[in-house]
Amino acid sequence: MPDPAQLQSAKNPQRPRLRGVRTILLAWTVVFGACTALSAQGGPPPLGPLPPPLVPPGNPQTPAKIVLGKMLFWDEQLSSDDSVACATCHLPEIGGSDPRSFTSPHPGSDIFFGNANDVLGSPGVAKQDCDGTMLPDPLFGFERQVTGRKTPSMINAAYSPRLFWDGRATGQFVDPETGAVLLFAGGALESQAVGPLVSSVEMACEGRTWDDVRAKLQAVTPLAFASDLTPDITAALATSSNYPALFQAAFGTPVINAGRIGFALASYQRTLISNQSPFDAFLANGPTALTPQQNQGFQALVGECLPCHGGPLLTNQTFQNIGVRPAGEDLGRGAVTGVPQDNGRFKVPSLRNVALRAPFFHNGGKSTLAEVIDFYDNGGDFFAPDLPPINLSFAEEVAIEVFLTTALTDPRVAAGLPPFDHPSLRTYFRRGDTNRDNEVDISDPIATLAFLFLGSVTLVCEDATDANDDGTINIADVITTLDRLFVGGAPLPSPSDRSTGPDPTLDTLDCG
Repeated sequence: MPDPAQLQSAKNPQRPRLRGVRTILLAWTVVFGACTALSAQGGPPPLGPLPPPLVPPGNPQTPAKIVLGKMLFWDEQLSSDDSVACATCHLPEIGGSDPRSFTSPHPGSDIFFGNANDVLGSPGVAKQDCDGTMLPDPLFGFERQVTGRKTPSMINAAYSPRLFWDGRATGQFVDPETGAVLLFAGGALESQAVGPLVSSVEMACEGRTWDDVRAKLQAVTPLAFASDLTPDITAALATSSNYPALFQAAFGTPVINAGRIGFALASYQRTLISNQSPFDAFLANGPTALTPQQNQGFQALVGECLPCHGGPLLTNQTFQNIGVRPAGEDLGRGAVTGVPQDNGRFKVPSLRNVALRAPFFHNGGKSTLAEVIDFYDNGGDFFAPDLPPINLSFAEEVAIEVFLTTALTDPRVAAGLPPFDHPSLRTYFRRGDTNRDNEVDISDPIATLAFLFLGSVTLVCEDATDANDDGTINIADVITTLDRLFVGGAPLPSPSDRSTGPDPTLDTLDCG
């Protein structure tokens, strides 16, 4: 069995390149034969078909618990202001990440927008008291706050022993209400699930408590704002039409608490396993399942990207500093462990469905996979203790991009098919923004007038044009907007002209 030093020497850019299908298989045999030797150093797990995820004995999978978790995950009412569901930031068709990241900057550690250390994150809630009063945030004003890191994927997260980019959600699940340990191991999903509900950036008003969460779930109609409910959800609601009844079906009593919410959300996420990509066909049937160029890209990946992106998940679940940004801007894992060597280290993500998840890295700092490959080829943009340059040839770069783009996407994920099927969430818009340029100014009432009297404007979002939120579009909307712009009128109805969000009013208007 080769030792780790022998494997490390294989990263010398002058080594002969492996060629052909037989040598690809030989490479995997050599690399994964060394798994035991590498395990203490974060080596790759053995290659083979993706096994079912482990389920903690304290939270066994049941159909009632899974469907409850699915409903909670897709219900915007889980947030304080009915505007953010877990799924708002975790869409399957985007590989489990957030399509809004490209247009959602966070200023980073220097609190100034528009420079190199900005982060592309996910919009959460606008800062607000729990009575609904909007509060100006020092960074975002009345706009929705943005997370300081890009949203990681929930797909295949069931395999991770620690979650979040810094690994702060561990396998020990502690009840956030009582402090009791509910799961001693295997509960990273449960630990992660309960955090956003009381985060004043992601889903919560300032000072939200679990009593607030509980009272709300006891009172609302499940998924009241969602549409296109899936058959499993429809069947569950046919027999249990409110959340206490759904908790009764899942847990035996109607009690709603943080532990049970975490259990249900984790149970649902353990069904989100992506294992039907061309790469999975390769794992089952060998190299003939991939095209020659995909095999070439895979061969280069084997030679250059192990052990970090090894095994059937294409991650070894470790934390690495690869020089995305200077470590002092975001300590990452170091802020959790307090170990200086961990500063700037972040979780190695799985490469499965990576082509769907742009932008890339914890800060969204790269827009395309080609940019990511160049980044690795050069050994990072900044000092990278865990990433030496790898010096790929142009042909290898192209082949790796082809492999990442075409061989690792599960078609069920991309199309939102079971188990990744889901309800539809409401569209975000800015009240008064008729022309949808993300600003409310004089051009918007002019566009509304052109729609009403000239027929020369087609409305993309009727809800945005309905400035007074009375469910109809008429001259009163023009007057309301002009009053706001020039007479100092009150902010337009939620989501207001100061922020974006879904329409809280059930009416016949639509927003495409």
